[in-house]
Amino acid sequence: MSIRESKNKFLSGNWYPVEETSSDELKISGELPKELTGLFLRNGPNPKEPINHENYHPFFGDGMIHGIRIEDGKALWYKNKFVTSPYGFGPNTHVLKHSGKIYALVEGGVSPVIMDSDMNFLEEEPFPDADSKRFTAHPKIDVDTGEMHAVSYDFEEYVNGQGQVHYVTVDQQGKLIKDKIIETPGKPMVHDCAITENYVLIFDLPVTFNLGRRDDEKNSVGGDYPVIWNDKHTARVGLQNKRTDEITWIEVNPGFLFHVVNSYEDETGQVILDFCRYERLFDFDNPLPMGQKPFLTRWILNPKTKTCSEEMLDDRPMEFSRVHPDYDGKQHRFGYLLNDGRLNNYFKHDFKKGRTITHDFGEARQAAEPVFVPKKNSKSEDDGYVVGFVYDKTTDLSNFVVLDAQNFSDTPLAEVTLPQRVPFGFHGSWINLD
Repeated sequence: MSIRESKNKFLSGNWYPVEETSSDELKISGELPKELTGLFLRNGPNPKEPINHENYHPFFGDGMIHGIRIEDGKALWYKNKFVTSPYGFGPNTHVLKHSGKIYALVEGGVSPVIMDSDMNFLEEEPFPDADSKRFTAHPKIDVDTGEMHAVSYDFEEYVNGQGQVHYVTVDQQGKLIKDKIIETPGKPMVHDCAITENYVLIFDLPVTFNLGRRDDEKNSVGGDYPVIWNDKHTARVGLQNKRTDEITWIEVNPGFLFHVVNSYEDETGQVILDFCRYERLFDFDNPLPMGQKPFLTRWILNPKTKTCSEEMLDDRPMEFSRVHPDYDGKQHRFGYLLNDGRLNNYFKHDFKKGRTITHDFGEARQAAEPVFVPKKNSKSEDDGYVVGFVYDKTTDLSNFVVLDAQNFSDTPLAEVTLPQRVPFGFHGSWINLD
């Protein structure tokens, strides 16, 4: 068995971890847009040896940031570093900028880590004066107020019998100004949240905490992620009012979501939620987050009647969804997604026209999450670039790829060949530095 073969899917091929490295000699094909000045950072699991192949789960893998610095049409450097944290576990899921600080993020009760633009991890304390540093992988930033909203849960609280999640608000100066407890007796896994003008959406869905995953009340059945599909759990979405803290619960069809595309309120006051919907996940017979495919879906939530209607928007499985960052919580037209399965297509979905455009990377390449970067003086919602890391099986290396979002299916504007492959991972952001 070679070093990159394993019975564990998440330790095979391009899932296998890499060592830290850096390079300032990067080959560019095509032309990098000169207005792209900043960093592209991507977080993901990169377990350190020795690895328990039988019980390894990527949600628990050591965090590693992969970054590339772009300026004036040049690729200045690529680096990848393990996330080091003064609080213990290095967050492995996301990285984003808020209030002048770059945060590495993960869920489950772990504190974020602050890093600088040279990818140095700092001892600086996140959210000064806050009683707890727990956070989430997917906060949402309201561009109108500068506030960052998050829904977090804490495994330690779940172990201690506390069935609750936390609605947290961080102000535009980076200070935590709200930590509201919301009772959730089922102890749900809450990976993402959503915002609108008036609400924060809380997803209380049937994937719930189960330490050890059990086939009955006594017998442990594995060492994977400690959640399981719970048929007895009522699926619901909470509309948490940002201003009054009142919450309206609306029952929805059982299902699960890892990632929201976006949400907003229409002219009638209904909440429109576009997301990647799983019919069922983390079954006893299928403990890993795969098997069931996610499909682009719309829920229309009516806070007056407390009802929800559902529509599947595309019959191709897709995940890792993003929108223009200034449209979080506002009515959007476009969303950018990755095909679930072969990972060789980016999708651009037009919610106004109800159609999906594809960028095909070919059978030998596998992409990661697409990230939209608006042009500085953009004239429309899709006037910008879609960027991401793409793994090439033929070279066993990865490229940083830049697409023209308005000519989405065309040949990339530019590709930067990295000195090594970027293992499959989770989420990242474009960090403007000018």
